[in-house]
Amino acid sequence: MEKIQCIVATTDFSARANRAVQRAVRLAVEHGAELHLLHVLPIFPLETFKRLMVDTPLETEQMLYNQINSTLQRLAEALARSGMIVRHHVAIGRAHVEINRYAESHHADLIVMGDQGENFAQEFFLGTTVSKTLSKGQCPLLIVKQEPMDQYRHVLVPVDFSPPSRLALHMALNVAPQVSIQVLHVVEMPPRDRMWWEIKLSEETAERCRTRVLGDAHHAMEEIIADCATGGTGGTRVTSSIEQGYPPDVIRDNAQSLNVDLIVIGKRGETELDEALFGSVTKHVLYETACDVLVVSPEKQPEKPIP
Repeated sequence: MEKIQCIVATTDFSARANRAVQRAVRLAVEHGAELHLLHVLPIFPLETFKRLMVDTPLETEQMLYNQINSTLQRLAEALARSGMIVRHHVAIGRAHVEINRYAESHHADLIVMGDQGENFAQEFFLGTTVSKTLSKGQCPLLIVKQEPMDQYRHVLVPVDFSPPSRLALHMALNVAPQVSIQVLHVVEMPPRDRMWWEIKLSEETAERCRTRVLGDAHHAMEEIIADCATGGTGGTRVTSSIEQGYPPDVIRDNAQSLNVDLIVIGKRGETELDEALFGSVTKHVLYETACDVLVVSPEKQPEKPIP
């Protein structure tokens, strides 16, 4: 299992960003990782401000950059007193582009960001930095919603047995060793009466179909646990469950009943259109649950050579 060596925490110095930085600090200490603090100066407000300062636009830009850099440097120096390596960087541009670019260029193992506050559910579908970073990036992204009072203790990993699900389980075992990890698969099947009427199956045939689907799910669960999580790491305890219902609702209910403080889930969707669909289970989990959410992207496939 690969070790987490580099964590990038983004900050705009807000309260929610501070929560993310504090969680990133905890994770960096736990894993002995290098912590990078990143702030992105948005280019459009900066250009507008420079136009207002018609006499000294370049000096104004440099002044703003220096002020932000000094603030970030003081934060990095304060955190480094604990003995870990902390680096800082101020970028100028579109936030999600610069965040993903920095993470990729520094081979980051994890990006940590704060959520969008009280209006997160609405803002998520309007093109926030979080959603854009998630949509365009490949690095695992941890969205911090809760005050980081302690290490993660109860982790939920919803799986559909796809490659992103397997990556999510690997990441959960990696980022939260020595904790309780619950692997959950939700089978979404029509009720018996609807299955009979719509597909014109006999009740006996419909029941056989349901039994087969559940049997296949149990077999797949045994396989993914054997492949990814046998024995866990250290004191990790991995358990699994299969339930029927609407996946976002079942995941949310399990998160509440199990007192989960972290959900690790794979990002699905091969195209931008797939990512934008309102029905995405990942996006429902992001805005309907109160705990932190770590989203793992599918591994980037190498580009095919042009013949």
